[in-house]
Amino acid sequence: MLRGKRVVVVEDEPPIEMILGIMLDELGCVQAGSAQTLREAMLLSEGIEADCVLLDYRLKGEFSEPAARGFLERGIKVVLTTGADVRDLPDTLKTCAVIQKPFGLDNIERGLVQAFTTVN
Repeated sequence: MLRGKRVVVVEDEPPIEMILGIMLDELGCVQAGSAQTLREAMLLSEGIEADCVLLDYRLKGEFSEPAARGFLERGIKVVLTTGADVRDLPDTLKTCAVIQKPFGLDNIERGLVQAFTTVN
C-alpha cells in the first residue's frame, strides 16, 4: 500500500528528519521534499506534488496548523508527529493521523496506512 507513495517530511530536528527519510525508504515510499520551519512548510504546501506529509506539530516553537490546512486543502494527507497531548490538537486537525514521539518504524507505518485508509 505504501510502495511508491510520495511523502514530504517536515521536521525541525535534522537527525529526526534524516531518520524519517530512512524509514520512508524502508517502507518503499519516496521522500518528495522536506522542510524545517513553518515558512518552508507553507511554501511546500502551496505547490509540491505529494501524497502525504509527515508534519511535526511544533516547528521551532510555532504550531504547524496553517501548513497542515494548506496540505489538506490540496488533498495531501497529513500525518502529525508530536510530543504534545493529542487532546490539545485543534479541531481542524482531529481527523489527521497522529504519531506520538518518540516513534519507531512501526508507528510511522501505522500512521501512514491510517492516513491513506481514512477519508478526510
